[in-house]
Amino acid sequence: MSTLRIVLVDDHPIVRSGFRQLLELEPGWEVIAEVGSAQELAAWMLHSTCDVLVLDLSLPDGDGLVMLRHLLAQRPDLAIVVLTMHDGALYVQDAIAAGARGFVTKSSAPDELVDAIRAVGRGETYLGTDVRDFEADGMQEGHSELPELTEREAQVFLLLARGHSVARVAATVGINAKTAYAHRTNIYTKLRLTSDYELRLLAMKRGLIGRA
Repeated sequence: MSTLRIVLVDDHPIVRSGFRQLLELEPGWEVIAEVGSAQELAAWMLHSTCDVLVLDLSLPDGDGLVMLRHLLAQRPDLAIVVLTMHDGALYVQDAIAAGARGFVTKSSAPDELVDAIRAVGRGETYLGTDVRDFEADGMQEGHSELPELTEREAQVFLLLARGHSVARVAATVGINAKTAYAHRTNIYTKLRLTSDYELRLLAMKRGLIGRA
């Protein structure tokens, strides 16, 4: 039986250590690397490869969605499972749209990550039990948190709320800066906003981001 090679990407060593112990209980599974930052991940990927990469979206030196796109542009067959504290529908949609094959929240039971890795290792897609309702409710057809906005505008809204510049929003979503600015203008108009500060306040009020 061939070994399933796994890489854990999270900036908390205790989190990586705990999941490593769990995953290596599975026959034929090996965690071949633990990575704590986007910079470390980029350096590791230059000379190494794996079968499944478990990726935290919130690294101190890089945006998880940008990393997803860059990694898959270089290695389209790489199976990536997102492991994150965020459980909103917009986060799930953005991750899957960026190319993740699995999405598990850190509030899930530990066995959920095992199930996710097993599924993506077979070439399937896996959503954790606490976020599956988003897909069942038609995640691609609209967002209950932002009913005023289109699907793309809702994506842009969330990225702006997380503190991204318009240029970074464009790179993350895969659109040009002019289009990103147009989306921001439409968001401001529809939601009667005048600044990104007001946008972040609204995002907090609707439970899309945590309070600082």
